[in-house]
Amino acid sequence: KVVEEYGKILSKDNTIDLFYVDEVEDKDIKKVFNDTFFFKFNQKKWEGNNWRTKIYKDSLELVKLYFLHKHIATIVKNGKYDLIFINPSKFTQAPFILRFLKNTVYYCQEPLRIVYDDALSLSQSLPIKNKVYEKINRQIRKWVDKYNIKNADVILANSNFSKKNIEKAYGKKVYVCYLGVDTEKFTTFNFKKEHDLLFIGEKVKIEGYDLLKETLDLYRNKPNVKIIARARSGKGISQDDLINEYNKAKIALSLSKNEPFGLIAIEAMSCGVPVIAVDEGGFKESIVNNKTGYLIDRNKNELKEKIDLILGNDNLRTMLGETGRLYVQEKFTWDLSVSNFLNIVNKHL
Repeated sequence: KVVEEYGKILSKDNTIDLFYVDEVEDKDIKKVFNDTFFFKFNQKKWEGNNWRTKIYKDSLELVKLYFLHKHIATIVKNGKYDLIFINPSKFTQAPFILRFLKNTVYYCQEPLRIVYDDALSLSQSLPIKNKVYEKINRQIRKWVDKYNIKNADVILANSNFSKKNIEKAYGKKVYVCYLGVDTEKFTTFNFKKEHDLLFIGEKVKIEGYDLLKETLDLYRNKPNVKIIARARSGKGISQDDLINEYNKAKIALSLSKNEPFGLIAIEAMSCGVPVIAVDEGGFKESIVNNKTGYLIDRNKNELKEKIDLILGNDNLRTMLGETGRLYVQEKFTWDLSVSNFLNIVNKHL
């Protein structure tokens, strides 16, 4: 999302090329950039049983990725670019290519969470051999990620919450550059409200699904809930369909644990949908409590109270939605994000 939206805006006044590593080429992205360079990298799939595959992924696969990034860096150097904007790798978080280039701006969406986030700490129920292996693996991943990111010339974060965590993890200066929303696309439509609640994410604890489930158990007559899984590797709901689903919902829920920023929350607000979010992480910066939605403790009774309050008062729901959209238009557009990006780059690179 960041790569595409930044590309659209920056390409108006600059020549922007895209280099990316993935399993499948993205044909649509070619429309955004002057030129695109796709490098195929096939990951082995590990379903949790084949330990040979697991060991391969944690060793040889990383080595292959390292040399691929080194090769890409050579091509980039030959291009003599004025600025290199690097985004996270889905394979390693901070990508290997940071080691090989200068004049780089790295958008660190979050620290490597399996290492730095207590919410993803190892389960005490794991067998000893699994726990020992995973501890070693996470230590290696931590070293790779930390060594990669230390070579970035400028580091950006998506929120003050993320900035604090990144600086603590890596010991480097970080600058906040909020994400944005295309408010012309993510807008309000006069759709019939088909869902009381919209939850976007996997049915796992880290996404806050446990809180949703516990809250629904309090109801005799449960609210109508629409659950949408996040897109993975190009699969999932399209942007147009997502916008439609926002508009069909009365309330959007943002319940993820330690969410770095929360793009879903500002997308929902841009569509005029009030948001109920846990009062933690980046949600504290993107939602104005009692004005664009509600910030709550991670508590099922409080969540139910706010759901009932909004569902029981159409005027309140409309007011929260309208205020939320105006707030996003003022604070969280992609134009503002890119403008902030350029100001940081011009000052610190």
